[in-house]
Amino acid sequence: MEIRKLQLIGGSSYMVSLPKSWVDANSLKKGDELILHVDSRYIRIHPKNVHHILRGKIKLPRCDYNFLKRFMHSVYVQGLDEIILEGDFNNCSIMRISDIVRNLMGLEIIDASENRVILKCIAEANLDEIMNRLSQIVSNMFQLLKKGLKKRDSREFKDIIKLERDADRMYILSVRKVNKLLKEFSCPTDWDELRFMLGVRTISKHMEDIADLVYSFSVKASVNPDGFSTYIPVISEAKRLFENAYCSYVNSDVNLAEETINAAEQLQKVASGELLCISMQIRGICEVAFNKAVRESFEV
Repeated sequence: MEIRKLQLIGGSSYMVSLPKSWVDANSLKKGDELILHVDSRYIRIHPKNVHHILRGKIKLPRCDYNFLKRFMHSVYVQGLDEIILEGDFNNCSIMRISDIVRNLMGLEIIDASENRVILKCIAEANLDEIMNRLSQIVSNMFQLLKKGLKKRDSREFKDIIKLERDADRMYILSVRKVNKLLKEFSCPTDWDELRFMLGVRTISKHMEDIADLVYSFSVKASVNPDGFSTYIPVISEAKRLFENAYCSYVNSDVNLAEETINAAEQLQKVASGELLCISMQIRGICEVAFNKAVRESFEV
């Protein structure tokens, strides 16, 4: 047993030093995070679990389904935590990768663009990555809905069904991550972190609801694409406002949040059914973003 003296620093905070042997044994350094479990008479301290993430980057030579399936299975068994695929990707090839990944336990796409797709083990994905992927999925659902109505192509509507399931998985994963982080707050002293997690919980729910509404609308539209083609301008505006709403949240942009709230209110005047509900969900995202931006602008 060691005895250490409590020291007063800054006139209002107390500090106790940690044994160097314990710090060295746990491979800790300045800036590393520690978890404190605070009881009425005791404090238990242990390092936040951080381990080395195995990453791999590989060029994808082709994207036909049979080759892609064999290639992805070969990459999966390498035991990497994060896989970066480089190549030329379009919505079709990304959907193929997504179809294959659904059958690879514990692996998810967490970012997808024209030249790169990043896959990550669920346990290693962080909240920002999960939220960004959920945003991408919802945006892609809007795009497929527009494309399906323009081309009168039922295949686009079928892909919306797959993406809606992906959105559900991402939402559940975000809730799981938030709940796991909240368990570390035996005494929630870091209110900024707590507010962030509650904001994530709210935003992810709005996005999951929007995904459900887009899916519901696509089911109706798939029966009679010609009759629903007049909604394309409203869908385009809803997609734009959704992307602006999420951008205002990520960047804490109070002006963009305000502009998008006003635009969402205008959209509500011409929208109906699922599209009306989507505009209301978009406004909900903006209101969280607005409050976040105002809170972060305070000088303390």
